[in-house]
Amino acid sequence: MRRSRLVVSLALSAVTAATLVAADAAPDGPVPSVSLPVLRDPQAQQKLHRMTDPVQDWVESGAPAADGYAGTVIDASDQHADIFWKGEAPAEVRALLDANASPGFTVDVHQSPYSRAEMRAAIDRFTAAVAPEAWTSIGPQEDGAAIAISYSPANATRLTGGATTEQAYSRRAAEIAGMPVTASTGGRPAALSGRRHSDSAPYYAGAEVNTGKASFCSTAFSGWKGRTKVLLTAAHCGNGRYYNGTGSYIGDLYAIGDGLDVGMIGINGDGAGRFYDGAWSDSSGSSRHTYGAGRNNVGDLICLSGAQSGWKCDVEVKRVDVETTNDEGTRIKPVDVAESKGGDRRAIGAKGDSGGPALANPSGANGDMEARGVIVAGGSEVGCPAGSTAHSTTCYAQVLYVPMTPVVNQMGFSIS
Repeated sequence: MRRSRLVVSLALSAVTAATLVAADAAPDGPVPSVSLPVLRDPQAQQKLHRMTDPVQDWVESGAPAADGYAGTVIDASDQHADIFWKGEAPAEVRALLDANASPGFTVDVHQSPYSRAEMRAAIDRFTAAVAPEAWTSIGPQEDGAAIAISYSPANATRLTGGATTEQAYSRRAAEIAGMPVTASTGGRPAALSGRRHSDSAPYYAGAEVNTGKASFCSTAFSGWKGRTKVLLTAAHCGNGRYYNGTGSYIGDLYAIGDGLDVGMIGINGDGAGRFYDGAWSDSSGSSRHTYGAGRNNVGDLICLSGAQSGWKCDVEVKRVDVETTNDEGTRIKPVDVAESKGGDRRAIGAKGDSGGPALANPSGANGDMEARGVIVAGGSEVGCPAGSTAHSTTCYAQVLYVPMTPVVNQMGFSIS
């Protein structure tokens, strides 16, 4: 029986805990989450990934012929994907696409000026030469035309010689990186440090946890590291002991991913392989099953589940393979960046959601979902709609999450 009851870190600081009791005791009414998008084929995103994932798997195998790969963009609503490649794509690419084709679904392969490897090398040149405060995020463009950098104008004058415009920043950054740069202004991400409130074994993703450092964070997926049962969260939520929202002991921090801002709690009990899919105030403990870990592409539609702001869907992946430093000074690489589909600046995350899960929905509106990442930060501050969060907090229109691939490959995590 389940018992009831974010570039900024989405952890809620312990120093504010005392001011939150009244808000928790007399919350506003629940705010319904946005429904999943209606697609012509509910499994459109899954089918496109079945076509494009083998190409990316081949690229990641290190095959010499695959070194021209630049990026992939998914458009589930049009049942179409685009792959970008420097030069003429080798025959293996089309062979893999044809071997995994689905009727009515198309993938086009386009030539690009630069490969992913060249963009990563340019990023490394830039970050090695430029002070961290002069940029807030950096990553490749999926079309292989440039690298994308965001920056705070107040901290850009030393780099540009006084100018703060995006054009001036792009020119100077391109000189350093050795390739074109698309620059945009953007603040530093903030760390976003049930029955979500009193989750107990077997543990679900999206539940509240507390530490000596953070009074409110969230959990992600349960699974294993070797023979140890673990529960994922954001590493910036703190070391030491973790408790649920009512003070019951869950376990101690067991491992941290180098540069990932993802931590593993060695849990006192089993994980359930499930996640909460209701509002933060849902009293029924509504949940669904997770069935595996998948990769992310620009254009993917995902959902987010944080103990602070609840279940949010109709969220679109805007950038992948990005590097950033949050407002606590934690450098994180890689992160993927998501915003509400349509760019309406809707609040999709809040402080307190750090550690929560990002998921994709390839099996239909009410089906099981695939693990896509661990929420670690938020950007682009917006107002919180009345009743949309468990406590008085700060909301964001942009969420950054660490994708599952490095969590699995670098940290040795296997999902329940």
